[in-house]
Amino acid sequence: MQRFNNTSELEPLEDILGQERAIAAMDIGLKINNPAYNIYVAGESGTGRSTYTMKALQKYAKNKRSHKDWCYVYNFDNPRQPIVISLDRGRGKFFKEDIDEMIDTLFEEIKDAFDSEDYEINKNAMLEEYEMEKEALVKKIKEYGEEKGFKLKSSKLGMVFVPLDENFEDEVSSEEFFKIKKELENMAIKVVYQIREIEERIKMIMIEIEDEVGRVVIDPHIDQLKEKYNDNEKVITYLDQIREDILKNLELFYLEDEEFREIYSKDSFLKYVVNLFVDNQDNDNAPVIIETNPSPSQLFGKVEYDYNNGNVRTDFTKIFSGSIQKANGGYLILYAQQLLTYPISWELLKKTILSKKIGLDTKVSIEPEEIPLDLKIVLIGSNYIYDALYRYDDEFNKCFKIFADFDNEMNRSEITENGIAQFIAYQCNENNLKHFTYDAVQEIVKQSTKLVGNIKKLTTDFNKLLEIIIEADIFAQIEEREFVEKRDVQRSINEKKYRLSKIENKLDEYIQNNTIIIDTDGKRVGIINGLSVLSMGEYSFGRPSRISVTTSIGNKGIVNIEREVKMSGPIHSKGILILQGYLTENFGQEFPLSINAFICFEQNYGGIDGDSASLAELYAILSSLSEIPINQNIAVTGSINQKGDIQVVGGITEKIEGFYNVCKQRGFDNKAYGIILPADNMDNLILSEEMETSIKEGVFSIYPIRKMEEGIEIIMNKMFEEVKNLVKNKLEKYNKAKEIKKE
Repeated sequence: MQRFNNTSELEPLEDILGQERAIAAMDIGLKINNPAYNIYVAGESGTGRSTYTMKALQKYAKNKRSHKDWCYVYNFDNPRQPIVISLDRGRGKFFKEDIDEMIDTLFEEIKDAFDSEDYEINKNAMLEEYEMEKEALVKKIKEYGEEKGFKLKSSKLGMVFVPLDENFEDEVSSEEFFKIKKELENMAIKVVYQIREIEERIKMIMIEIEDEVGRVVIDPHIDQLKEKYNDNEKVITYLDQIREDILKNLELFYLEDEEFREIYSKDSFLKYVVNLFVDNQDNDNAPVIIETNPSPSQLFGKVEYDYNNGNVRTDFTKIFSGSIQKANGGYLILYAQQLLTYPISWELLKKTILSKKIGLDTKVSIEPEEIPLDLKIVLIGSNYIYDALYRYDDEFNKCFKIFADFDNEMNRSEITENGIAQFIAYQCNENNLKHFTYDAVQEIVKQSTKLVGNIKKLTTDFNKLLEIIIEADIFAQIEEREFVEKRDVQRSINEKKYRLSKIENKLDEYIQNNTIIIDTDGKRVGIINGLSVLSMGEYSFGRPSRISVTTSIGNKGIVNIEREVKMSGPIHSKGILILQGYLTENFGQEFPLSINAFICFEQNYGGIDGDSASLAELYAILSSLSEIPINQNIAVTGSINQKGDIQVVGGITEKIEGFYNVCKQRGFDNKAYGIILPADNMDNLILSEEMETSIKEGVFSIYPIRKMEEGIEIIMNKMFEEVKNLVKNKLEKYNKAKEIKKE
């Protein structure tokens, strides 16, 4: 890392560090304009996957202008299927306002037109013409009836004729009387039909006049809007339909009867409302939406409804957009774990991607027209979820073809170390923190290697580094220092460890008061100190575990006591079988193995798994068979294969720290403690300054080995061949005893 006094001298890190593979995948995924090339972003939380995703999408959104406004309008042909209209960004609001303003204006102008003197003159002329023709017809039939001796009367049944003279019926024959009456009644019927024809004719003329008056008022407004939106065919069609519908319902615009208008206004005037479904007026760039609650209604929109007399009612004005509609034309970020808690949302999302159309989560009677899909979806989740979806969901790979995998580690180099220093500089500027000295940054780099467990790697979990940065700043403030120093960083790390180490400290107490028995002095046959790692949330720590082995003549082979009581995991059980293979190859070539070897993790009450104790278990078996004691001041960790090669194990730093702390509490005076471990694990050792000092002073030792035989002299103070011969003699003795027993 380049030298500097403090991080204020450095250029702050703006970009993400150590994620070249994921960045390349994200870049190609965003450049491909294909609805199937959505992106699954995998990686652990804290690696910057969400931050970088948002940053990358915002960058691409600046150069994308395909997002539109979307409106739902009334479908005059099929009211159950509202029509969707797309308009250029920002025009949706103006379109809605234009329609509202036009309808308000038509209310005034249509009413004024029908209240005008010209319309009243024409209307009255038509009515007078109707009355004159009606009176002429009635007069004619009345006069004719009087000539025949009958007078015309009106009744509930219509026109009836009665004799003028009460004695008229006696003056003419009955036959003649009814003949005249029948003739007059027939004439009356004809007159009634003629009057109705006149009414219909006048009514049609009035309708034509109203229609003409209506068109004179309406057409200029409709034509003005058609000219304004002449590039949108759906808007033109909608305006034509509005005109025809208003002409059919002119009375709603000019009648004074408020009760009548109130009854019909809800349904009739609703037809002229525009539902601005998606408004992108304020979005200069393509929208970037993060949906953290992807329920079906939140994601795909919804249709609300009202209860009316026990019935469910709704209309197109109650259609509300979801995240997908709002993000259409841009980008949508979802989190896989949250999305999969809503199976319906997941199925609808796949259907939307495959059909390239956005529907709504509707459970009511209307079926809104679907919107064409123009969207890039980024799904953020774990590698586990990705693998499960890829394996068990046949449609997943059709919808998410780009996999951007954020690593939890990066190679340690001068460039990446400088990057961490620049990251610290950025956080100091961004969060108004004190800047860090060179030594303080070096301490954070060291902690970064410890978090990833490899001196050649650095962690990309910048959230954990940020925690150290923020807490170290607090301690520097408490001490009133100008800059954050190395001791502040160390205090931050130690304080966090203290907060999380209650269980570790309890176990320390149990070991010190011999509640948990761990020997670190002397020698014992068949007993060895293995090492294990315990995890409590984010905190892991190592502890020695006493492993004991007893052997006898028999044919059970190696007996895993933990497995017998179902406290052994599959990997640990596998390690025991590997030991059986090693013993068979090295000691079972001349005679069959006749042995019972019982292996037990003493005072283990919570189960065990992993194969990192297999080397220690083998040493304990060989000690029991050879009757050579094992040095209790030496702990052992390492995995072994059937050929005796030592394999790497996990948590090596925590294991060493755990045994070191036990030894430290018991005192280093005139004692030499140590640990045997796989040589290939040396890159995974990130030791504290205190431990490094103890190793240099010789009070604590690290013994890296590659073959099992190398550790025998350290753990038993004997050469391997000597131990091997003693073991072979014991096994041969067991075999002979078994043969004698058979005889």
